[in-house]
Amino acid sequence: MPRIDRRITLMALFMVSIVSTGYYLNIVTYENTLGTQNTLTVNTGTSTESTEDVLLDLSFAKGGENLSWNSVQLELNVEENTYPCMVGGMSSVVQDNGTVLSKLNADGKTFTINIDTNGEETQYLDLHTMSVSNESSFSLSFLQTDIFLGEGRKGIAVEGDFSQIKADEGYVLDEDDEERLEWYSYDFSVHRIIPDSEVYLIEDRGVMFKVQFLNYYNSDGAPRHISLLAAPLGNSSIPALTDESMIQIAPCTVLDDGDGVWGADEVISLQENGFSICEGECTVTVVALFEEKRIDGTDTTYSLG
Repeated sequence: MPRIDRRITLMALFMVSIVSTGYYLNIVTYENTLGTQNTLTVNTGTSTESTEDVLLDLSFAKGGENLSWNSVQLELNVEENTYPCMVGGMSSVVQDNGTVLSKLNADGKTFTINIDTNGEETQYLDLHTMSVSNESSFSLSFLQTDIFLGEGRKGIAVEGDFSQIKADEGYVLDEDDEERLEWYSYDFSVHRIIPDSEVYLIEDRGVMFKVQFLNYYNSDGAPRHISLLAAPLGNSSIPALTDESMIQIAPCTVLDDGDGVWGADEVISLQENGFSICEGECTVTVVALFEEKRIDGTDTTYSLG
């Protein structure tokens, strides 16, 4: 009997080891569904003393997909300087207090916002300024996984693609500041918090916004770093898009087809917008992100002039 008990114990330990190894591998090999499989291709342009040079032409290798500009970020790095490239002609002044960071995406209307919820204090976000707020006036509050609407704000979670939601469309706003937003699911197989695909419509002080939660983890995989997309609906004017302390003329313009997407077969051009990014010979590094994930082929350096 003791020998049989020992065999049973060893077999149990062996099975636990296999299950634990499989569980660990599921976690470490987890791949986020954000981003794209597109591969960037680049052709160099001209570099002169002009402030309107077309510096680069960008496209995708065959087999790519259309990318909505509201989730794209494009930058040119020249020496130690970074130049955002925008479809809308305006770029945001970085709003960063250490816990809330917002950045205007290439469409010129949608912001990617990152909130660090590692601390014990609640973080507050104002959608009108797309920046940190305080307890007296906020659109959304964040404490680890707990997200609440601000007092008097209303909202609703709807199905649909973020880029296709254009207006209120008569939805009944049934979310209020009394209940925690049910914005994620927990995947036990990989031990991860996965944001739901719904888009939240939020009414805040007479302005309708759309918000979509993207991630609960930063680029290093650390938790409690919530990222989201946010934009006003319609032609609403908000400080984040009009206040000179928050918005500025983009030094680089994206020349595209004007249909709201970077088409799979479309060639776009990056042009100086009245600002000298390169004069004569220079080296330029292209940085292109979609849904905060680097597009294959980015971070490559090109010589101009």
